[in-house]
Amino acid sequence: MILTRAGKVFKTTAFFLFIFFNTTTFSQNTENSSSLKKDSISVKDANDVLRISKEFISRNEYKKAILFFSKNYDDFSENLYINWLYGYVLSMNNQNKEAKKKFKKAISINPSDKNLQLDFARFLYKIGEINKVETILANFLDENSKNLEFLLMQANISYWKGDLKNSRKIISKINEIYPNTDYTKNLESEINSVTATYIRTNFEYQTDSQPLDLFATHITAGEYISRYLSPQLAISRYSFSPQKESAFIVQLKNQFYFNKIQLTANVFGGFYQNHSDTSDWIGGISLTKNIFKKASVKVGATKNSLLGTIASTSINLTYQSLFSELDYQNKWVIFHAWYDHQFFKDDNEIQSLGAWILSQPITFKKLSFQLGYSFNYTDSKDILFFFDNQGVGVYDPYFTPKEQEIHSGIFILNYKPSKKLSLEAKVNYGFIGNIRNPYPVRTQANTFEVGGLYDDTFTPIEYTGNISYNFSKGFTAKITYIDQETFFYARQNINFGLNFTF
Repeated sequence: MILTRAGKVFKTTAFFLFIFFNTTTFSQNTENSSSLKKDSISVKDANDVLRISKEFISRNEYKKAILFFSKNYDDFSENLYINWLYGYVLSMNNQNKEAKKKFKKAISINPSDKNLQLDFARFLYKIGEINKVETILANFLDENSKNLEFLLMQANISYWKGDLKNSRKIISKINEIYPNTDYTKNLESEINSVTATYIRTNFEYQTDSQPLDLFATHITAGEYISRYLSPQLAISRYSFSPQKESAFIVQLKNQFYFNKIQLTANVFGGFYQNHSDTSDWIGGISLTKNIFKKASVKVGATKNSLLGTIASTSINLTYQSLFSELDYQNKWVIFHAWYDHQFFKDDNEIQSLGAWILSQPITFKKLSFQLGYSFNYTDSKDILFFFDNQGVGVYDPYFTPKEQEIHSGIFILNYKPSKKLSLEAKVNYGFIGNIRNPYPVRTQANTFEVGGLYDDTFTPIEYTGNISYNFSKGFTAKITYIDQETFFYARQNINFGLNFTF
């Protein structure tokens, strides 16, 4: 039965992904290759090829230049300057893979040509391969170089790699060579913004249909010092009703960035105190690795507190989690997938997996929107569901979904009427919601037990609205409202955040 259900899940997910990808593909602006006709221009030697191609380039007719090169390239494929110029026009038409091949072919013909190497560095910088750019600049520029373009490249690369000390050193050099200019103004502003001390406060209120109300205060403070030291302190205090319980959480976090292997490590540790029960430690580590330019994977292990049900607010309830995530994006879509395996002290386990895919923002003046699809599957080993003497059931002490399957459509709308004000609305509508639900059997006059499970359906919906306002460079405010319906409860959540940077 489990295999059959898994097969249905796979087929349903595959169907919706097929629809999404085809919609995205056919909506793209494709070029009719037959409309690009080759120019019937006769050439005698390589100089003719270079002269005619430069005429196309001077008129910004890069597609015609590419067609002209493709027609004549085989006859002059060992010519340094034809490979060089062919690589340039390919890069100007964003055919980066082929452009790289032509640049490399030119370099293989004359690897000592400094101008060729620096032009290749420009190309690599444009497509974001900064480690290779850094190697070329180190080999072909000395410490006394005054070339503004390449100095700015080096300053930006150091900044992107988190080496702010070296970036500032290069900025100082540029300012000495070119005083009273603003060439480095934007980069200096970015560095100052990244390294500024920040304090974030958030005041949260939530009410749900269990019924359970909570009020929480969150305070986070931190500062980026280097790629190995960016400490952050987070404090949260919760108050619950109707039981009048409360909880307190303190966490200390830090991030390490290892540029050579493109790996980011995030670690945190702290303690969780439930005022009606005992205290406990929390902590974890996650590792994020770029697997190629537009994709990254994340794996981690954590121990965290759980506060979601009425019972969980009055006991020390923590769980351990092993998780993995995959992120990918290109100019058309953003994709995220995850798997999470949770372990509880009562030997229960909950596994969940899912994915969502969103179109990149489609913009009309100050308005932009995104469309997408999400899938989520959650299954608990044991179902912690109990019936009272009236046959009314409750999940205790935490929710344990059994074979819960959700397929949703996503719509996000952003509106930015001014530089300071931005508004966002998000709808996540579950058009398919399946779950296996316990049913009671009477064992005695006033005693009920779980008799088994039956298939049930529901409609999960979530509406989210955000309003953000930037009062100044160092002060922003944000209000978020969430209205959500799940199988277990309906909830409304509102929080008000204030961000300060110094």
